[in-house]
Amino acid sequence: MSFPIFPNMPESSKLLVFTADNALDAIASSSFLIRLNTFLSTWSSHGSQLEANSLLISNRVLFIAVDETKSMASGCSVDAFTNFMKSECASTGVDWFNRHQVLHRSSSDNDVFSDWMVNTLDDFIKLVKSGSLAENIQTLNTSLTTLKEGRASLIQSFQESWYYRMI
Repeated sequence: MSFPIFPNMPESSKLLVFTADNALDAIASSSFLIRLNTFLSTWSSHGSQLEANSLLISNRVLFIAVDETKSMASGCSVDAFTNFMKSECASTGVDWFNRHQVLHRSSSDNDVFSDWMVNTLDDFIKLVKSGSLAENIQTLNTSLTTLKEGRASLIQSFQESWYYRMI
């Protein structure tokens, strides 16, 4: 299934994925996106403006697409973005570098914006092993690195996901 995320950007675009340890409420989400988009509008690499866009899913999963056909996101620009995100963590108390969150759902809905349940990786594995979660659940793939991958496999069945190898 194809997902039309960032439709105006080339498939070769770099995709950065961050998962927050807590969902943002509507006000925090709006404020965060304003600060993020302000940063992205001035984000550059070696003096060249980077073309980047953001997408926030379930008020806790952030996707940043960077079109590197015009200018590459290099060390200093990646450091600048990392520092921006660390500053957000410090000022809001939300950890955007938490890689132990699994977003999943039991429906076969292919709308990436519909409701997702969240568990820590350890709890998710325990729930699957105990049979509390059916193996036909969908997972949100947060291990993507390119927009091409995102468009092809943003939502995966549990059996297609890397989580399946953990069982």
